[in-house]
Amino acid sequence: MISIIYAGNRDGVCAELFKNIRTHINFSQTVNVIDLQCNQYDFRLTQGYHQPLSETWKQHIQIMEQSDTLIFIYPLYWFNMPMLLKGFVDTTFWPDYAFSFKDKKFLKNGLWKDKKAIIIYTLGGSEWFHRLNKRLGYRVLKYPLNISGIFDITTFYIDNLNRSATHSTHVQKRINTITHKVTKLI
Repeated sequence: MISIIYAGNRDGVCAELFKNIRTHINFSQTVNVIDLQCNQYDFRLTQGYHQPLSETWKQHIQIMEQSDTLIFIYPLYWFNMPMLLKGFVDTTFWPDYAFSFKDKKFLKNGLWKDKKAIIIYTLGGSEWFHRLNKRLGYRVLKYPLNISGIFDITTFYIDNLNRSATHSTHVQKRINTITHKVTKLI
């Protein structure tokens, strides 16, 4: 099963990328879409990891456990993932489901070790500047994936979206290229 976790806006480049990938995925496999903008999720951890799992969190964990490939699509804000995606990670990469420190089931022995992830993000500035700042927008998702045992991670991005020199034809070409590469990976 393939799961797409989308944390972008309703319109714009990230939304176009999301729609394009959904349109071109081979539907011979089960595809599950978690669109974090569509629903009202409560991602608050008022008791930390000591609180009971909500039904939504249980459903997300089950989807993640059943997936072979996880596709994350999101914009970077201030070199970081959006709040909705952070909340999703906090409530889905749950101890004893994604990893377990007490049972030594983390990193290479993580409970999701046979999965692969595809991370796709958009940013207004340049990827060069993002890399200069240690790719925080990528690393904040890479760490929970790695703790859970997922090391097969492929990353794509579309940058310079806030520059007047970035033409829509160039952006559409990047969207098509990334979509083609993602469909080849799954």
